[in-house]
Amino acid sequence: MKYKILFLLFFITDLFASSLTIQSTTSTRDSGLYDYLLPLYPNIDKVEIKVVAVGTGQAILNSQKCDGDILIVHDREREDEFLKFYGESRHSLMYNDYVLIGPKNDPANLQKEQSIEDAFRKLYESGKFKFISRSDSSGTHAAEMEIWDRIKSRPEDYSGSWYLETGQSMGQSLNISVTTSSYIFSDRSTWIRFKNKRNHIIIYEDKNVLKNYYGMILVSKKKCPNRHPYSENLYNWLKSNDVKTLITKYTIDGNEIFYIE
Repeated sequence: MKYKILFLLFFITDLFASSLTIQSTTSTRDSGLYDYLLPLYPNIDKVEIKVVAVGTGQAILNSQKCDGDILIVHDREREDEFLKFYGESRHSLMYNDYVLIGPKNDPANLQKEQSIEDAFRKLYESGKFKFISRSDSSGTHAAEMEIWDRIKSRPEDYSGSWYLETGQSMGQSLNISVTTSSYIFSDRSTWIRFKNKRNHIIIYEDKNVLKNYYGMILVSKKKCPNRHPYSENLYNWLKSNDVKTLITKYTIDGNEIFYIE
């Protein structure tokens, strides 16, 4: 059986009038994980699966409107809030980590900094070096803003000068970063798969401190009575030990992309 990617859709022949929709963060889609994983779903010949990849905030809003059957995002605080009213159950799916990307010559000299907070503080205090922010209510944007909050800084006050807000996906924002020789905060998986690196490299990393957890939530059938019949089955398969093994085996250029705790 052939599988085809059409924009945000992972399309197969279905037996239902409507497709099963996964509302997902863009970083998971950009990593290529769905293209690898979903064709292995045992009931793939019985259901059409559509992946809508947007920022975490938008994915949550879409699911609140019953425009999704399964939600896969990475912002635990917002996940827990969604679960209270709109979710049936949650599973910690996997994790990777965040990295700070920048030009190889590192004009701000951030590679010598001892923590991500020190690196952000240096960018903020200098005001000389461009930083690209997704500014799209995504999980990555939320993680970035938590760091600014920890150093009691408001970079958005300098929007348009050194702090540039894209409102775009991770891949699109990385393209802007490379084009403008700017720094950017990214998840590692999207960076590894990103092809247009030019002279950009990982400037700062700390796998223990900058963990990026992805949660999977089954949308409540009480809130959304029209939830797809195969939603719970797919959800249970994605949390199975078989899928845990598949996730850990997924690599790009020999690099393991996601980890299981």
